[in-house]
Amino acid sequence: MALAAMDEYKISVEKQQLEVREMVLEGLEQVQMGKTKDFNDVCDRLENKYRNAALHH
Repeated sequence: MALAAMDEYKISVEKQQLEVREMVLEGLEQVQMGKTKDFNDVCDRLENKYRNAALHH
């Protein structure tokens, strides 16, 4: 049972890491496209977007 819980935890952490990477890459793409000059604004916007999306699931 404990092993299954550890596997689930590991999968959850890996999924979160992937989501963070995708958010950063999306932000970099926005900067490269000239949609923003401030990377912090991009990160704030993406964080709000994904935090709100997570609440709706």
